[in-house]
Amino acid sequence: MLEIEYELREQDLTALTEHQLQEKEHYQKILRRHQITFPALLALLAFFVWFYYANTLGAIYIGLIAVLWHYFSPILIKYSIRRRTLKLYSEEDRARLTGKYKLRLEPQCLVEIHGKEENRIPWRDILRLEETKRYVFVYLDVDQALIIPRKRVQGDLKKFIEIANRRIAAAE
Repeated sequence: MLEIEYELREQDLTALTEHQLQEKEHYQKILRRHQITFPALLALLAFFVWFYYANTLGAIYIGLIAVLWHYFSPILIKYSIRRRTLKLYSEEDRARLTGKYKLRLEPQCLVEIHGKEENRIPWRDILRLEETKRYVFVYLDVDQALIIPRKRVQGDLKKFIEIANRRIAAAE
């Protein structure tokens, strides 16, 4: 029985939402608009100010704002999403969901231990595991997953993922 231990922090609660949004067309459209369309319009305005009014300094300022907007708008959008996602959780929910977790692989189920609670999840109820650079998501439903932050895992995460994937595939 392989076991990993990790700590889930408040900022990790938004990871699943951010991960799911990365694949949404609507989110990609918003990012394109803020990274390309708006700075392009500002660049045209800067060119107009420079050419029509011969105001070089004003055109430089507008161009600088366009470049800064291109680079900082995704950061601001992600910050806004995190803030809105965290507002969905009450203080009790945040306290209940954060803290130390243990996940143990057993032949028939995945055992989640948090505090004094022990939750057994049969392999057939787990849809899939998804890995990102910073997190591993154990999907229990389309919009519900266990979030495992890679940086704070104690134990052999690679072996855990490998065995869990085999057991999920075998349960299907």
